[in-house]
Amino acid sequence: FPPPPPGGAPRHNILKSVLRKSPISPEVDLQYLAKTLHGFSGADLTEICQRAAKMAIRESIEKEIEQEKERAAAGGDAAMDTEEDPVPEITKAHFEESMKFARRSVNDN
Repeated sequence: FPPPPPGGAPRHNILKSVLRKSPISPEVDLQYLAKTLHGFSGADLTEICQRAAKMAIRESIEKEIEQEKERAAAGGDAAMDTEEDPVPEITKAHFEESMKFARRSVNDN
């Protein structure tokens, strides 16, 4: 039999551990997120976090490509751009979207 899914405090600790090196928007409440993810295994939580991080990165890349196109259309030189690239933050929206794909790998039965 597989071990039962982690409880509230362990879920919160797993989320903090998985996301420790990831920039997270201040709007994200990990305590609340841990409560909403009742019944998910540690591996499930990791997958949700990784998917949210990938969404943030993908969104950042898409914005960057769009900005490059706008600069090129305006006749600007992208190489002359001295703006520093912002580090993509994982937002509440990224977690919400990621959770749409989430499935529990362990049943409550």
